[in-house]
Amino acid sequence: MRVLVTGGSGYVGSVVCRHLAETHDIAIFDQRPPQTPSAPFIRGDILNSAHLHEAVHDMDAVVHLAAIPHPNNDPSDAVMNVNVMGTQRVVEAVALGNPRRIVIASSDSTYGFVFGRGEIKPEAIPVDEAHPARPMDSYGLSKLLGEEICRRYTRHCGLETVCLRYCWVWCEREYARLAAMSNTPEHFVGQLWGYVDVRDVAQAIGKSLETPDITHATLNITAAKTFQRAPSVELARRFLPEGLEIRDPGWFEADPHRTFIDWTRAKELIGFEPQYDAWEEAGLSV
Repeated sequence: MRVLVTGGSGYVGSVVCRHLAETHDIAIFDQRPPQTPSAPFIRGDILNSAHLHEAVHDMDAVVHLAAIPHPNNDPSDAVMNVNVMGTQRVVEAVALGNPRRIVIASSDSTYGFVFGRGEIKPEAIPVDEAHPARPMDSYGLSKLLGEEICRRYTRHCGLETVCLRYCWVWCEREYARLAAMSNTPEHFVGQLWGYVDVRDVAQAIGKSLETPDITHATLNITAAKTFQRAPSVELARRFLPEGLEIRDPGWFEADPHRTFIDWTRAKELIGFEPQYDAWEEAGLSV
C-alpha cells in the first residue's frame, strides 16, 4: 500500500513512519525533512491545497498527523486555523484524489477533561466513545471538528475515515519522569492519568489502514493501565466527583490499575491491543 504521512517528520510521525515502512511504501509530507529519513520526503504545507493535491495523487491511503499538538504555546486562532482548516484541506484532497482511506490523529481532549478547568466531571467511567464530547479548549475543539470533517466526507462521497483519539503520547522522556509523576496524581486528573506509548500509536495506525470494511470509525487509543501507583478506584475516590457511575464494574476488577479510557471498541474493530506498560518501560515496579 502506498501511504502518505502528513507530519511524518514530527515526534509521533517519525515513529509511525518507521513502523509503516516495514510493510508499506510510504512518503513523508512535512514542512521540514525528518532527522532520520525513513521514506521519501515531500516538502509541503497542509494549508496549501496545491501541495496536497499533488502529494496524494498516486497514494492508496493517507495518515494525517500534522497539527499544532496542544493549546499551550499558540494563540487559539492559530490552533484552529492549522488543525481545522489543515484537516479540511487534507481530507478534501484525499476525497478528490486516488486514496480511499484516511486515518487522522484525534485526541482524548475532545471529551473536555485534558485541558479543562475546574472539577473534572466525566459522566461515567471508563470513558468510551459514546461519552459526550465537550472540549473546553481550542485544541480539543479542533480535534472534534476534524472528526466531523471526516464524517462529512464519509457521508458525502464514501471516503473511508478513521479517527484515533490518542491519550497523552509517551516516549522515553516521559518514562524517565514516571516516578516523580506518580507521586503527584493531583496534577494529572485532567488526563485521567492516561497515556499511550508512541509505538502503540503506530500499531493502531497500521491496523486502521489494513482492517477492511470500515466506513467511519472513531476509536480511543490508550495504554492498558494508568501511570499511577495508586489503584484506579482509589484515584477515582480521591479526585473525581462523589457518586460517579462506574459503567462497567468488571473493568477495574480485572486489573486494579486499569485505564479510565475504554479501548474495547478499538480492540473489536481493528484488533488493537496495547503492548507497552509504563512501569515495565521505566524498569520500575508498580
